[in-house]
Amino acid sequence: MTTCFERAGLGLAALSLAAALHAAPARADDARDRALATITGDAILGDIRELSSDDYQGRMPGTRGEEKTLTYLTGRLKTLRVAPAPGGYLQWVPLIEKTPLPATKLLIGDRRLALGDDIIIKTTGTKDRISVAGSELVFVGYGISAPEIGWNDYAGVDVKGKTVVMLMGDPPGEADSLYFRGRPLTQYGYGLFKAETAARLGARGMITIHDQKVIGYPWSAIAAQVLRPYFERVPDKQSPKMPEIRLTMAHEAAADVMARAGQDLAALEAAAAKKGFTARPLGVSLNGDVALAVKNRPSSNVVAWIKGSERPDEYIVYSAHWDHVGIGAPVNGDSIYNGAVDNASGTACLLALARAYASLPKPPSRSIVFLATTAEEQGLLGAYHYADHPVFPLQRTMANINMDALFPYGPYDAMTIVGMGNSELEDYMSAACAQFGRKLMPDPTPEYGAFFRSDHYPFARKGVPAIFGVGGPLDPAPPGIQAKLDDYLKNKYHRPSDEVQADWDMRGVTDDVKIYFLTGYAIANDARVPNWYFTSEFRAICDRMRASAAP
Repeated sequence: MTTCFERAGLGLAALSLAAALHAAPARADDARDRALATITGDAILGDIRELSSDDYQGRMPGTRGEEKTLTYLTGRLKTLRVAPAPGGYLQWVPLIEKTPLPATKLLIGDRRLALGDDIIIKTTGTKDRISVAGSELVFVGYGISAPEIGWNDYAGVDVKGKTVVMLMGDPPGEADSLYFRGRPLTQYGYGLFKAETAARLGARGMITIHDQKVIGYPWSAIAAQVLRPYFERVPDKQSPKMPEIRLTMAHEAAADVMARAGQDLAALEAAAAKKGFTARPLGVSLNGDVALAVKNRPSSNVVAWIKGSERPDEYIVYSAHWDHVGIGAPVNGDSIYNGAVDNASGTACLLALARAYASLPKPPSRSIVFLATTAEEQGLLGAYHYADHPVFPLQRTMANINMDALFPYGPYDAMTIVGMGNSELEDYMSAACAQFGRKLMPDPTPEYGAFFRSDHYPFARKGVPAIFGVGGPLDPAPPGIQAKLDDYLKNKYHRPSDEVQADWDMRGVTDDVKIYFLTGYAIANDARVPNWYFTSEFRAICDRMRASAAP
């Protein structure tokens, strides 16, 4: 008889691990329990209140708000007697601030592309002017080249120097069930992965057609940001190659461009969803100039650690991004985007974990690393920099436990795992959750790709087992809690009103942090080396990474 675990592809090793973790109640551990007792809602709320106050100006990298944030975090870590990483508490992260200028003029054929109405622009490198002439457009379906699953949208076409046009996400429908994994967005459908593929094949430009059904938010949500500054990493030898010009195009504008080229976008979408799709030159070209204001805006990650007592060269990394989006357009007279939930909450929890681990009379067997990243809101830039330039070797990093936007709306009976079914870390977290009467629950909207949109992903794509769990209610949620969650997403997320509220109930967040502690504590003291499940695309990456470090 096939068990539910085997149907999920977890394999015998994961079955053995899960059985061991759930075989008996947690053994008595007075030191662990005393450490847990240091994790309190009042202490977490105090750090959230400080980091999200107006004095921090929304914690935008490269501003006075960053300086104040870094001073506060390093000061708190010193007070807790948590040591700086080798090289100090601050890891330098070279960033560039870019602002698209109205002088930008781009055309496809004779069709002018208007900033905001039709396109948003990102570029690669440090140039403030980029000219493009006669870059032929090629429609490449979903822009996926994955020979390991028998799918190649680039088969038989040369895109060197050209601009590739592609759809968002994974192929839907029949193709999805045969070659991908159902509703959850795969790495192949993630925009960054597609951009790297296009660059590897020589494309100069890339146009992605916006689709609200795939990404989860309307064009208006991103069009309003078109002339706001954005950040990118300064390219270095570790940086993946990217097309020089990357456009996201409104669906309506894309349909018009296709019609002018004698193509029907709906028909192309249908064809691209089928295996064996053939890329199609569109007979039109991209021309024009991109104008940008470019400034160097270096930033910093914060890195601290507690050295392990028995296996100090093996590491558990807790991560949370300290940044938010700064000062923006006023809403009801308030222009400071405080970011209390996103992500002063996760940063405060990182400090709570540092306090708990520092209180132990003897450190865990493995080392514990506390990583507060910069520029997550700009595309996980601080986490990508750490993954490319790790302070502690990734080959010896056993796990990443990521914390992002915890909800202070009362006690919970579940922990939502973004990307559930990927990693053996879920077995450790499931055992920790059981001590608080919680169950693991999958992301209810995996097609939106949240797995690729927080700081655990740069670790995952390098092979490090990673987990991103957020406390919440089992489905269906109690009406009162659901109303608060809905209100946050509709009215507070990335708005000035993401501030500490008088009616916050910290019980659920406090238990979240205790679960994070117990999960990392168990991994740190376990002789076993966790991995991804056999069905995860990250399993082979992890195996290769660890094999490269073998003596």
